[in-house]
Amino acid sequence: MFENITSYILFQAQHRPDALFAKDNDVVISFSEAIVKINQIAATFVRNGYVKGDRIGILGKNGNELLLLILAASSLGIVSVPMNYRLTESELTYIIDDAGCKAIFFDAEFECLLNAFESTQFANVCLDNNSIANVGFTDWIYASESRSLPILNLENDVFIQLYTSGTTGKPKGVLLTHGGFIANCLQTNLAHGVTTQANSRLLMVAPNFHAVGLSGALWALMFGAGLIIHKDFDPKVVAHSIAVDKVNSLAVVPVMLQLILSLPNIEETDFSSLALILYGGSPMAASLLQKSMAVFNCKFAQGYGQTEATTALTILSPEAHELAAAGQSKLLRSGGKAVISTALKIIDSYGNDCPIGKAGEVVAKGPQIMKGYWQREDATKETIVDGWLRTGDIGELDEHGYLYIKDRLKDMIISGGENIYPAEVESVLLAHTDIFDCAVVGVEDKKWGEVPVAFVVTKPGLNELKINEYVREKLAGYKVPKKYRFVSQLPRNPSGKILKRELRLTLHGENS
Repeated sequence: MFENITSYILFQAQHRPDALFAKDNDVVISFSEAIVKINQIAATFVRNGYVKGDRIGILGKNGNELLLLILAASSLGIVSVPMNYRLTESELTYIIDDAGCKAIFFDAEFECLLNAFESTQFANVCLDNNSIANVGFTDWIYASESRSLPILNLENDVFIQLYTSGTTGKPKGVLLTHGGFIANCLQTNLAHGVTTQANSRLLMVAPNFHAVGLSGALWALMFGAGLIIHKDFDPKVVAHSIAVDKVNSLAVVPVMLQLILSLPNIEETDFSSLALILYGGSPMAASLLQKSMAVFNCKFAQGYGQTEATTALTILSPEAHELAAAGQSKLLRSGGKAVISTALKIIDSYGNDCPIGKAGEVVAKGPQIMKGYWQREDATKETIVDGWLRTGDIGELDEHGYLYIKDRLKDMIISGGENIYPAEVESVLLAHTDIFDCAVVGVEDKKWGEVPVAFVVTKPGLNELKINEYVREKLAGYKVPKKYRFVSQLPRNPSGKILKRELRLTLHGENS
């Protein structure tokens, strides 16, 4: 039952052919219609000489065609490589070349980013049919071909190749298998307890090039739920869609909820269809959770994981959220407990197990762990050791099995023998009403080894003395930044992650 994701779509089409597969703007297709289209696309791949193991690049926003393309490729063992459309032309070219993509399927608005890439054998295809220079998706498909093709993949075959964000260097292609994807679907649903049901509806708004967006969509379809697809996040549109399309679940980051709740008269919107909001990316403030519970009146769950673990290693259950809302707010800083068939432990720098409550690197083992990095044998061996995924995150487990993430291992600062977690300092700084953004990094110091330095984006008039007085009230002296750098904005990659290596280089230049 873990052999191929597309077989689940075929199963749903056989049992509920007229049920909603996806609604993309005004285009609505059923499961039976989806299977016909999947077979047509698969037949076109075969006619054009694609074989198992070939890579196809995908550069488009959420949409029916994109999902059908991935599922059709999957049935033949062709590996899809969704790419972040916020990347630059040179960054995309690196991924395309690294993956060895034989063609790119793209939205017309991103065609200008493909100028540096010329397919040597196969034509590039425009998903929304609006390209002048390249063939449109509709014309590319041999519409007369609708026969059912054999599903070739087995559970250990690669389903999707997602690229890491590359905050510390060149991005790496993460190889995620069919079995791992399917297993993580079951693991997540069992953990949050609000199982996706046939004929329910999930709103797909997170982009497909992130594991959360693609996983959430495919998991819903596997269970027979229909998708309401949004290409971009607009809080007003999302709120309206939940009410009108009777959405039952959605996956978001906390800031999205904050923006929805900031809409005028949001309390008057009908959210009665909602059963679950699954969020990730960052913890949720207790005040935001309480307001969200009051307005959305549904269950909440959040997960901790990374692309190398498909999506989820842990889930903070709806029951834990209810405890947090009732006063145990510390739980909101937790990623939750391990999902089924997943082992977690904390290790020190020597690889020894840490006791309960002591921080160290989080390592994990389970069926959802990646097969490895594409053509990066050394990096794979460094990341998966004796079957355990080295997450690179610092965390601790409490006596109840809740995991608390402190920071990234590479970002930890050791000052005078004391460990300083930049995330802790950053959370204090961001709580200041006049600080809009910040990042804390370590810089070499002759006396202490390293000291923390904070880069801050603030309102005019806020100076170093005022910030220092504020921080000293909240943190131990050794955690207080020794320097502040006032900047207009922080460098970020296209996924929104702060490029701390660039900040460190800035400080290195000052000290050289």
